[in-house]
Amino acid sequence: MEKKADDFNEDIILQDMAFNRDLNKRARQARMKRERDEGKEEGLAEGAKFGKRDFVLKLFIKTYPQAETGFLENLSVEQYEKIFDLLIEKASLEKIYEAADCIKE
Repeated sequence: MEKKADDFNEDIILQDMAFNRDLNKRARQARMKRERDEGKEEGLAEGAKFGKRDFVLKLFIKTYPQAETGFLENLSVEQYEKIFDLLIEKASLEKIYEAADCIKE
């Protein structure tokens, strides 16, 4: 084993190959971590959006069972939060529609 270590330490090409392999391994690990982190952030944002959407939709239907809910689709998280605040404040249906139209512009 000692002979192999000595041969390795004397051979510049082997050292260069080992260095490049280690460098590539670290780069691959960093890329995988970055992609996982980005995916996690994206998943959390998407989960927050759909969680809020479902909650706002359910609260809206309970508060205004006769009203159309189509305008509540495909809004941003901020838009859902604004409509949620209006629902909590027991705002009129007209104010909610008005706020949704203002938010979309």
